[in-house]
Amino acid sequence: MANESRQLTLIKKGHYHLFRYQPGEEAALIQTLIEKADDPKSPIDWFDAAVLSHQMGHRMAAEMQELLKNKLGVAGGYKKAADAT
Repeated sequence: MANESRQLTLIKKGHYHLFRYQPGEEAALIQTLIEKADDPKSPIDWFDAAVLSHQMGHRMAAEMQELLKNKLGVAGGYKKAADAT
């Protein structure tokens, strides 16, 4: 799973924008989104960058929950501190 390529997509005004990245490269992708949103010639605006960043964060949170669920063996993905002992 750690070597799988990931992607974010945005369809806007008939154009398909695809951003591919590797796990661990999320910060670099966010920087790219910032640069694109800050460029007046880019079709990507700040709202688009926020939506794509949110999608990436949502995916990361779901993956973290799954890892915690597998590691701790609980349905919610975490245990209270008192229950973890």
